Parts: sequence; C-alpha cells; structure tokens
Amino acid sequence: MVMWHDLLSIPWKLHGTDRSGMDCSTLAEEVLRRTGATPPESSPYRAANRAGEEGEIESFLSSLEAGFDRIGSVVSDATKTGDLVLACDEHGMARHLYVLVEPSRGTFLTATHTQGVRSMRRGQIATMNRFMTHSISGVYRIAGGCPC
Repeated sequence: MVMWHDLLSIPWKLHGTDRSGMDCSTLAEEVLRRTGATPPESSPYRAANRAGEEGEIESFLSSLEAGFDRIGSVVSDATKTGDLVLACDEHGMARHLYVLVEPSRGTFLTATHTQGVRSMRRGQIATMNRFMTHSISGVYRIAGGCPC
C-alpha cells in the first residue's frame, strides 16, 4: 500500500515537485516513486525533446518512448496502484490526470487549480464523465507494471 495522505492539500503549482506545490502530472510521478517505480515524465511539457503542444498529452502517453502502456478507456480499467486516468475538459483538451492510490477503495488523487491535491473516488470521476464536464481519454499504466 502506498502512503499518500501527506500529499493532500498541497497547493497546485505548474510543474511543482514538492510541498510548495504540484500539478496533476508531477503528483502522479510522486505517487509512482512512492511505489518503488522510477517514473518517466507524465507530461510532454517537461519531457526531453518535446514541445508540449496543446492536445499532445494523449499521443505522448500512448507513445512508446513515454514509458506508459494504454490499458483502457474507462475509469474502471484503472485497477492497480499508480494507474493513470487522463480526462479531457469540455473543449476536448487533455487537462486532468488522476492517479489511483487505493485500488480496493477506488481512491484517486489529482491536483486542481482551486483545491490543490485532493482525493476522489472512482464514482466521482465516472459521474463527471456522464455529465459531460469532461471525458476519459485513456487509462495508462507504467510500462512493465508497478513494482508495488
């Protein structure tokens, strides 16, 4: 089981990597580190030799060099600690990344501009999808699986 409660309420900060702030991709990488994985960058905006153009996140995570495998397209496909759910906003732009921290309870973490790091249940993410505030772009797992 990965320790994650200390991450709650860390403020949102673009590309932040410590207690002063994190965004959803650096949060996902921190959770993966805590499982014993050496995570690749989960955002093309920080990855070497990538421009990070809008709309590139989905293709980046699905690319072979990213280090993630696409394992599904609905929230329930995320079943192992460290699985990532990528969601698009109402305009179809990939903007929300959720990382699974408690598979048995369906608990995910994300970081938002307004609330910082917060936990959400699988059903909350699925409900947002049903009411079209965002749609799931894909579910990803670190290549080779998590060592947790």
